[in-house]
Amino acid sequence: MRRTLAAAGLCAVLGAGLPAQAETEFNASIWFPTTHPLTGIGYVDWAKALETASDGALKPNLFTGTALLPPQAHLSGLRDGIAQLTYHAGTYTPAELPEDNTLSILGFNLRDIMTASFAVTDFYINDPEMQKRFDELGIVFVGGYATPQYNIFCSSEVKDVADLKGMKIRTPGPIHAEWARSVGAVPVSVPSSEMFTGLERGQLDCASNAANDLKSRSLWDVAKHTYTIPLGVYFAGWQYGFNKDFWADLTDEQRRVIMDTVGDAIVDTMIGYVALAQEALDEAPSHGVTVTGPSEATMAEMEVFSRDVVRPYAIQQGKERFGLDDPEALISRFEATVEKWEKLLEGVDRSDAAALKKILHDNLYAKVDAASYGQ
Repeated sequence: MRRTLAAAGLCAVLGAGLPAQAETEFNASIWFPTTHPLTGIGYVDWAKALETASDGALKPNLFTGTALLPPQAHLSGLRDGIAQLTYHAGTYTPAELPEDNTLSILGFNLRDIMTASFAVTDFYINDPEMQKRFDELGIVFVGGYATPQYNIFCSSEVKDVADLKGMKIRTPGPIHAEWARSVGAVPVSVPSSEMFTGLERGQLDCASNAANDLKSRSLWDVAKHTYTIPLGVYFAGWQYGFNKDFWADLTDEQRRVIMDTVGDAIVDTMIGYVALAQEALDEAPSHGVTVTGPSEATMAEMEVFSRDVVRPYAIQQGKERFGLDDPEALISRFEATVEKWEKLLEGVDRSDAAALKKILHDNLYAKVDAASYGQ
């Protein structure tokens, strides 16, 4: 952490010897471009809100793209203090985040971005097993996220799931890879930052991600066919994870203002994320993109996959791949948290930012003790 005494020079001149109000500067890194909602709303706008709410005492030095760290290094760079705050896609580091990777599989069956992001944030803050893992990594989890439904963007025509047979599809996680194999496609694991070049060079036939990337990453220049089959939300890792030593050096008041502004930012980001995804789909035809939805028969097949494969697969992966002793208990606790937020958000307008912020604050962040959390 770097602290700057704003009036140090003046104090020296006057010989007052009195400390000035300290500014706490810190590095924050997220590898998406500023056009992406997780960056533009979740980090750029949040950084301004944090500085305002702290009366200028907390000043994030924001790095976007790969200016500070490559995508896969946003856990190690945080742990090592290169950055004091990062976004991290947990599926990039399965060995370090086995519980997170197990739970991320369940995102395939989730449809509501607000329920998912609130439930993930709640569970990761309050579940003892999750907190033990973060503590071992030297990380303080402060806020989560989720994406709109993942769809598929292809360089050749896709009108039905049968057209995906034999195609190389960029998949974000193991359950998406399992689904791709189930329809005869070939899953390819690469960071989302490599989707454009992969499609452009023919190394990928399709890429799976949220629809906003048609616009925010210009995928509509290299993928002229969008298939809106719903492949669930993605939520692995964190939107706001802090270096543990840096967090320990903050005052209780600074931790409180961070958590309060993060809660508001999660809501704003999720609302903006959905809006940008829909905006990209609406604009896609004007960029020569054909948008096709799944048939009723395909959706029926998806329901069977969701019902029969996803949860057993998560348990199996948790035990055999990620080495967890009791992944089913972990999953059951997470499912209970999802159910809690489904009830809390029932009937709430997903565009009503004020109502959503109050619900998240009252039922989660207001209950977190700033003096002891992350210590």
